[in-house]
Amino acid sequence: MANQYDLFEGRKRRDGGMQQVADNNPTFAYQFYHHILKLPLGWIGNCETISKAWTGVQPRHHNAWGSCWGHAKRKGLLVELVVKVPNANVKSHARRQNLYERVTPAQKI
Repeated sequence: MANQYDLFEGRKRRDGGMQQVADNNPTFAYQFYHHILKLPLGWIGNCETISKAWTGVQPRHHNAWGSCWGHAKRKGLLVELVVKVPNANVKSHARRQNLYERVTPAQKI
C-alpha cells in the first residue's frame, strides 16, 4: 500500500481538483475573480456573502464557488480572520466559517 500520508501530494491533488472545477466553467471563474478584485480594501465577508448577492453567470457545479474562493486566497487577495460566523444557506446546516478581509497581495502575512 502506498504512503497515504503525504501532505505535498494531498495539496497537489486538492489544487488539481480545484483547477479542474474552475476550468469547467471559465466564464464563472473569470467573473468571480474580477468581482473579488473590485471589492474595496478592508471588505470583510465570506464566500456566502458573495454568493447571496451574485448576479453573474452561475457556476455549473457548486464546488466552483470554493474553487474560485481558494484561488483568490492563494493569490493573496483574501486573508482569513479568526472570527467565525454560521452560514445562512440551509444546505450548509449553519456550519461556521471564518470571515475574510480583502487586502492587497503586499498585505498578505
